Amino acid sequence: MQRHPARWAHVLALIGAGLLIVTFGAMGIELGNEMARHGDLDRQSTAAGSYLRGLHHATSDARICHYAWLAEHRPEDAACYEQAVHQLSDGKNQFESFRAVESREQGGRAEPLNTVEKQLGVIAAWPARVDAMPAGGEQVLASLDQNLSVLSRVSTMDQADRVANMLRNTSWQRRLALLGILTGVFSLIAAGWVLDRSSVVAARAEASSRDLALRLRATLDSLSMGVAVFGADGRLWHWNEQLAVVLGLDKGFLRTGLPYDTLSSVLMVDGVPLMEPLEHIEASLAKPQPDAPVVVECKGTNGADLELCRTVFFAPDGPMDRRGFVLTAADITMRLRSERALGEAQKLRALGQLTAGIAHDFKNLLTVILGNLELAAEHDQDDQVEQRQEYLSAAAHAGRRSEALTGQLLSFMRRQSGAPDCLYLSDLFSFLGGLLGRVIGPRIVVECDHVGDVWPVRVDPAQLESAVLNLAINARDAMPSGGSLRIVARNVTFSVNSDLMSLPVEGGRNMRVVSDTTPLPAGDWVRLDVIDSGFGMTRDVLDRLFEPFFTTKREGAGTGLGMAMVLAFSQQVNGRVVVATGRGSGTEVSLWLPRAIATPEVEAPVTPSVAEARPAVPAPKKPERSLQVLVVEDDAVIRDIVVTILGMAGHRALEAGDGEQAFDVAAGVEGPLDLLVTDIQLPGPLDGVTLSRVLVERYPGLAVVYMSGELTADSPPPRAGVNGASLLAKPFRRDGLMEAVTNALSARAGS
Repeated sequence: MQRHPARWAHVLALIGAGLLIVTFGAMGIELGNEMARHGDLDRQSTAAGSYLRGLHHATSDARICHYAWLAEHRPEDAACYEQAVHQLSDGKNQFESFRAVESREQGGRAEPLNTVEKQLGVIAAWPARVDAMPAGGEQVLASLDQNLSVLSRVSTMDQADRVANMLRNTSWQRRLALLGILTGVFSLIAAGWVLDRSSVVAARAEASSRDLALRLRATLDSLSMGVAVFGADGRLWHWNEQLAVVLGLDKGFLRTGLPYDTLSSVLMVDGVPLMEPLEHIEASLAKPQPDAPVVVECKGTNGADLELCRTVFFAPDGPMDRRGFVLTAADITMRLRSERALGEAQKLRALGQLTAGIAHDFKNLLTVILGNLELAAEHDQDDQVEQRQEYLSAAAHAGRRSEALTGQLLSFMRRQSGAPDCLYLSDLFSFLGGLLGRVIGPRIVVECDHVGDVWPVRVDPAQLESAVLNLAINARDAMPSGGSLRIVARNVTFSVNSDLMSLPVEGGRNMRVVSDTTPLPAGDWVRLDVIDSGFGMTRDVLDRLFEPFFTTKREGAGTGLGMAMVLAFSQQVNGRVVVATGRGSGTEVSLWLPRAIATPEVEAPVTPSVAEARPAVPAPKKPERSLQVLVVEDDAVIRDIVVTILGMAGHRALEAGDGEQAFDVAAGVEGPLDLLVTDIQLPGPLDGVTLSRVLVERYPGLAVVYMSGELTADSPPPRAGVNGASLLAKPFRRDGLMEAVTNALSARAGS
């Protein structure tokens, strides 16, 4: 870990203080030792000096007293002499100690010391009486006095040398002490400077941290999503103001230390908590490596569409107090609305391609109808009945073909995305077989293989139809000069998880991309391929193929959402999309769809032919009695046709142009009203559904038939409509109208 600059200041301060302490301590110890050593030498030298002075005085007294006694023979001079000789004799006994001291101080004094010792020995052998001094005794005393004087001078000089040596020996200590003091003081000054710089750096860092914290707070508050940071104990650390807005919480509810469970108990919809249990989060925090973020979409307490994301953060080698998790809440209402709008826009684009092709067929059919009707009108002679009937039959046949076209168009427009259903691809192929030819155009040959033995898939039919149609449009754009388009499907079973990128290359298409790189789970799958014979894609285009709004078409020619919607569809059904291409080898888009387990009641249907698609309806039987029928239709021509057909069937038909007029007619009718045939969309405040509910309350036995041009064969009953009502899709023929009347009467009779 990087050290703070103040740590170096502490080190320098400790070094300086240590140097000062060691320097002064060493000086004191050394000076004490030196003074003790010199003090001991001084004590010994002083004792030796005293001994030497005593001998010198005794020698001088012996000579003086001897000369005085010789002059006057006084008894006190004789006593003085005897005392001095006794003192010199005693000094002979202490001479060895004196010699040791003198030898230690100066090794070159051996000769005078030996002479003094010899002379003291001679004197010690003398008689103590003054009259008994041996001959030559005066010379001995004089020589002893001279030698003692020499030793006294030398001792004084040794003391001076010793003091000088002591002073010389302590000079290096003074220099060392001065160096230690200077070093210590410099270290303390450097430490102070570093501390000053560190305080400046710390102040700047604190100001920078405070500024960074303010910027982060401003950044968090400016986010459009709510953010909350929790500790490992489930307590709230930080949050932004948007969190309370997105989650619909009261102002002041969020506070530092708020328990996660308390927040979770508030965010509940229909008794179900929106947030993940804290036990799951704690289990993630206990793992050595963080789990992937947990994302869920749900409805909030305020009715908004929310996306909640929980992310774990912690240092792998850090303590528990450095771990926690972040909760983000985003309002995705507008995003979902935009996605739905984009989906509708893409569907409208496909619908535009479809209607462009259907318009051409409609013009042809209208030409056939109008032309045959004109020819029929010209053949009005009695002998031209058979030819006139042929023209009318041709016009009727063209009308039925136009009815089939409008049915396919309405089915494509009205089908909404719902829950996945068990779908056989034969149903899909029969639905798209006629549409693709009109969308793709005449220059491209469309081939759909037989898929009767292909397993069913569990998908939303409308989404799969839209995905295949988008792929077909992309294939058409890749073949501007014409070509062929094949749509095939086959069953595939994997015994183990398989990597789709490792499958063999087909048809020279050696560049591939897959929507999900994870292996495809083992099991049964249905592979739906859309293969074109175009010029293929480049690697750059292939790498960006699934990006939203990416398109290679000219400006305004495409939205770039086709493949993005195909990708979203595959992710929704837990499938895969594999795109294989090659320069000059065309492109193959493979949809891998999971197999659906069909229930025993569901059997694979056989694709019906055009003739078998609409079986003949048996002619309705004549009613046992004449019914009173109210026909409500704002289009007078259609209303006349319905009234005429019902009248030909033997019923009494009353007519009205809107809901209010129908209500007045019903109020003035005599007898019971048996049947109501009404258009759903009527002008005025009363539409067909509302009118039927009002009349059924007045006439409980009233049967109802709803008519509309927006109905298809698989349309659900209108919302809030009458139970048992029959639906009649426009355009209709006489047998269709009578069948709807019969079904409505039967349902009312059964109820």
